[in-house]
Amino acid sequence: MEIIFNALFKIDIQAPAAEQLAMPDGNNDLRSYIVELLDKIIADPDKKGFVFQSETTETKRLIDDIVAVTDPDDYYSYSVHALDIAKRLHRKEVDSDNNNNLGVDLLKGIAVISLVKFENNTQKVIISKADYNEFLDVLSYTKRQGFPIKKKIYKAFVADINETGDITKVAVYDTNSVFTVYWYRDFLELQQVHTDEYNTEKVFNIIETKILTPIKKISKRDYIELWNATVRYFRIKPEFALENFVEEIITSHVPFDPKVDVREWAEKTRKQFDKTDFDSKFNIAANKISKRFKNSISLTPQIDLNLKDGIKDLKGTIQRYQEDNGNKWVMIKSEDGFEYFNDTEIMNNE
Repeated sequence: MEIIFNALFKIDIQAPAAEQLAMPDGNNDLRSYIVELLDKIIADPDKKGFVFQSETTETKRLIDDIVAVTDPDDYYSYSVHALDIAKRLHRKEVDSDNNNNLGVDLLKGIAVISLVKFENNTQKVIISKADYNEFLDVLSYTKRQGFPIKKKIYKAFVADINETGDITKVAVYDTNSVFTVYWYRDFLELQQVHTDEYNTEKVFNIIETKILTPIKKISKRDYIELWNATVRYFRIKPEFALENFVEEIITSHVPFDPKVDVREWAEKTRKQFDKTDFDSKFNIAANKISKRFKNSISLTPQIDLNLKDGIKDLKGTIQRYQEDNGNKWVMIKSEDGFEYFNDTEIMNNE
């Protein structure tokens, strides 16, 4: 990755306008922070696909202007177009704050507008805003503001540019739990490619059919544990994010069968998102797939165990028991069910 152009702007709704900052020369902490930020945005799998509301929006025109600069050393032209983008961002943040669209205070931050080039002659225009965080200085014991180093908090926009200078794809990233509306709709003038309902249905179906069902053929015990955890994730979480799901459900699972390699299944999960047409981050519409939160397990030719939803304490609710003579049982913790069979023998652990 080669950085063709970088511009920094201070964005503060209390200030009259966006303020352009000098890009530091040489290697220093700020430059390293910006490079790390760009690397993270480009590699971030948790993105949502968007398209421009029209081909004539102001934002698209400004991005086209940046791409149209023919001389990579023409810093002045790049700066003029980048400043116009920063002014628009500042204006839309002020509007959102005045209209109370967000319900939260907008943080001061630094906008980074970049043009980067790759070996295959494709380019990316990246617009990001990294928020300031408040911290306590360990030397002066006073509150100060700065950028979080380890956990970078940002909103970002990436436009993929082909060899002929055309925008082929745009994506939005947001480390907030919910995509910020003013960022993609008001500032960037974008609209979603897929609805949350579409994403929820497609993603749950892929996970169930391409990831969980194949595990069932290897280990039924691992399958039901992962299925239950997945259902609870989609039922309880307000948002789906690919890496969060992989880490929380797949890689954190301790296999019952050694043939289940969670790292292998984590990678298979990621690859499914590389070749399918849905987003890797979206708000979960659980009502769209509530009928899928059911699973039927055949116990005997006459009895099925119907799981109607994710179970909070699966191990504490369903257990197995084997008698000395080899008979195998499934035991379900149920006070109501217990009353239906009060003429049968109570099995005690001895």
